[in-house]
Amino acid sequence: MQRKLILSVMILSLFACSKPEKNTVDPELEKIQLPEQIENTKTMSQGLTFDDIPNEKTVYETIEANNIDENEVLMNILQTQLLKDQFELFEKESGNAWSENDCHLNKIIQVKGQGLRTYTAKSKIGIGDKNNIFPDFTLLVFDFDHEQQAIQHFATLASAVSSNGFCNGKAPEKIVRHQNEIFYFTTRAEMFRTYINRYADFIEQQK
Repeated sequence: MQRKLILSVMILSLFACSKPEKNTVDPELEKIQLPEQIENTKTMSQGLTFDDIPNEKTVYETIEANNIDENEVLMNILQTQLLKDQFELFEKESGNAWSENDCHLNKIIQVKGQGLRTYTAKSKIGIGDKNNIFPDFTLLVFDFDHEQQAIQHFATLASAVSSNGFCNGKAPEKIVRHQNEIFYFTTRAEMFRTYINRYADFIEQQK
């Protein structure tokens, strides 16, 4: 009986040691700035801020994205690449509306409709000194009936994404177009900007 008890304790101890530690995001993540980020901050701070918009001169524009026939081939190609890079991609239940502010034109642009999809991607590989920071990003896809519509609306949205100021907050963002779809990438930390740039470029390179 005593030998069985000792063996049970040894097995439980081994299981406890093999259990992975819970990964936590560094609370100082947002404070980490790269040299180029500091320079970008100086430039962007000249525009409107989040508190400045809307105001009495703000104009509004609504974009309808109602095509529900997504490009499954392209999404499969993207997901395959993400899996190779040790990222997991999940489609989220999302509302049918999203908005972006144009800090330069003092405009609020709302995208709404059934053709709006939201995804989250998270790396399975930790980075940082303790390997406990896991890069992640959000992807929104706007699907239009015709490519000409996407071209027109992309110009409007790209102007907002690239406008100076912090009227959308400080989260890194990137927007690209592929045929009749627009892909908007954003992430929660400047150190993850390279990931959204990488996959935005990947989308643009597809035929």
